[in-house]
Amino acid sequence: MDTNYRANIGKWLPPPGDVLEKWFLNSSMVTESIDNLIESIALIIQDITDSQICEFEVYKRVANDLEEITKGYKSISTTSLSTHLIYKYKMRHFLTILKRKLNVLVRFTSNLINEIVDCKSDELLRIIFRLVNIYNDVLDMDIEVSGPSTSVFCNDCPYILEPMKKISVTRILQMLAKNRAEESCHELIDCLLANYKPREKTDPSTTISGDADVSENSSIEIYRALTRHLTPPIESSASRTELEVSNIESIQTLVNTQNEQVLRLLNVVQDVSPKLFGTDALKTSKGETRLRSSAIKKVKNYYQEVAWGALSGILDHVVLWWSSEALATRHNHGAQQLKDWLSQFIQKNHVPQTVRPALQNLCDALGYHATITEWDQFFRLAYTSAFKCQSKASFTEVSDTGQMFVELFQLLVRLSNECEAGGEWVIGAPLIELPLSEQIVILHRLDHSVHTARLWIVQEAKIIAHTWELDVFFLLVKGDIVNCLEELSYLKLADHTSTLSTDSVSVQVYVCAKMRAKIVSEVNVNIDLLQKCTGKCVEILAKICRVVSLANLHMCFPRSSYWRKGSDVAPVTASLYVESYFEKVLLPVLEVIEDPETSNMILKIMCEAWLDYIYLHRIKFSEYGALQLLTDFAYVSKWVTNCPIISQNVRDHLLKNEVLRRCEGVGRLLLRHPGEAISMRKRLTRRTNEHGSPESPGLERMPAEMYVPNQEQWLELRASKRYNFCCTE
Repeated sequence: MDTNYRANIGKWLPPPGDVLEKWFLNSSMVTESIDNLIESIALIIQDITDSQICEFEVYKRVANDLEEITKGYKSISTTSLSTHLIYKYKMRHFLTILKRKLNVLVRFTSNLINEIVDCKSDELLRIIFRLVNIYNDVLDMDIEVSGPSTSVFCNDCPYILEPMKKISVTRILQMLAKNRAEESCHELIDCLLANYKPREKTDPSTTISGDADVSENSSIEIYRALTRHLTPPIESSASRTELEVSNIESIQTLVNTQNEQVLRLLNVVQDVSPKLFGTDALKTSKGETRLRSSAIKKVKNYYQEVAWGALSGILDHVVLWWSSEALATRHNHGAQQLKDWLSQFIQKNHVPQTVRPALQNLCDALGYHATITEWDQFFRLAYTSAFKCQSKASFTEVSDTGQMFVELFQLLVRLSNECEAGGEWVIGAPLIELPLSEQIVILHRLDHSVHTARLWIVQEAKIIAHTWELDVFFLLVKGDIVNCLEELSYLKLADHTSTLSTDSVSVQVYVCAKMRAKIVSEVNVNIDLLQKCTGKCVEILAKICRVVSLANLHMCFPRSSYWRKGSDVAPVTASLYVESYFEKVLLPVLEVIEDPETSNMILKIMCEAWLDYIYLHRIKFSEYGALQLLTDFAYVSKWVTNCPIISQNVRDHLLKNEVLRRCEGVGRLLLRHPGEAISMRKRLTRRTNEHGSPESPGLERMPAEMYVPNQEQWLELRASKRYNFCCTE
């Protein structure tokens, strides 16, 4: 069918002619050449990726083939289109195919240039700039096939849709800096080790296997041993040997070497691709065209900027993680010690301005790594201990989990205070010299740690208070909270608000300072909440104390018939439940703490719960039962007085507690008849230890009944006279 179709179409078309036939033949040949060259370049790039060195003739052949393809496309594209509609459409179709293949070819050419731009040979450099010239010439030709509506407006668009740009000298320098960044990292490491002069000899093998607490010298010796293994995994053994024997004695020598490499590249560009410089960068003197010294200086400065910027982007990764024996995996404190040494090195030595930011970024990265790793370790131990070792004391003044939080705060406060001083400044350092970004990381973790510690303390206080193991409860409240606040009191945070409003700083410093100020305010809020945590825990204890008191009364309080008994002889001894009640509730408090305020609070809650239990159960009292209850209330003062573990200060405060007078008032109200008036003129006699509080003369000026609210309700609990009290259990 296809043959018949072509035969039928051919009947209606005029003969193409020799010129048109030759044009179609040349187009097919150029298309085939482009396909072959793309395949060759792809194989070369694959060989480079696999660390296989290609011969110089291979690159020369690529350049020659690319020139031939460019000439062939120019001759084809400049030929005028046929006037016949069908042949004109066919020629446009062939041109579109050529343009698309040329677009792919120039992208492969750009990738090849990027792979081999860091070569050491001047001859290969000449081939590279031949390719650059051809690449730029192709872009000058009409090879655009995308429609006018195609636009790139996002950073994650496919690479094939990105518009192609000409390769300039700055673009070549960017490629060169990126490709040599890894090699420059190792050269800088060797340079730092050459500048380091240990004050004492240390065996690296013994130091690595030693304890974590090592000196600064031994830390650098560990680092020296580790850098012997910092070789790229893809490099050959020959390149590793070359790297090991290289030893750049100073940083300035490294900078000078880079400048020499740039000069060598500029000489090749001047010979092969002078158009890349433009007319302003060149000057003609005595018939010889040369590059201006100002242009050379500008190119050098630009390369130093991009080269050390690219190096700075991967330097911390190379130092910390590059090999199986990297610094981060072998030594916990090595990063912090190396950071301290680098900081001193930057301050005490004249480091070139182009290199200083890279070393400072390395210091920041090492400090950040040390912060997050140490914080992760301490916070993980404290957090897991909060679940594993609840209410377990490891020290006399702090619990085991509390001790871990204290150590965590010690670390973060020390690291934050170190960030408050910059360079040679002890205090009042300018914002530009302060490591604000590093301090933000520390303060953020400090804020989170204080918040977590506060939540743990409150939750643990609830759990422990319900068990009434008050030794651990007060160890938490009086020990952990106090010790944590003591460590946080050493935190130094300067206020830079006035400095930001008066001094002009860069946008980065301004943003970091504002973020630091926000986190500082959050830290202060959490510290303030931690200070109030003691009062909150005591409130929790008070609520649970009432529950514990009512529960104990429910277990030991006599039955209602006990209080309706009758007898002609007044009771002289307290009921057995009173001593049991106080030994189970108040005695655990007095055994672990000597705090009059807390002890008074517990005593008040116990007595109020005692009264509430009687009233809520509507227990009726005979006259004998009321006397027995009054005797039980009076025994509280006797129990407090005779308790051997109570100090005199606490005893005096407990005996003056108004709740004792209220209990006595309830007992006396139960002995009165409804409507009987209470005499306010009669001065009460001073009571003995069995019937009142001997240490409260000021309180005895007013009758005990006056301390009782709702007196009429208590009078309702007096048993009726018609009851027969002779029957007793």
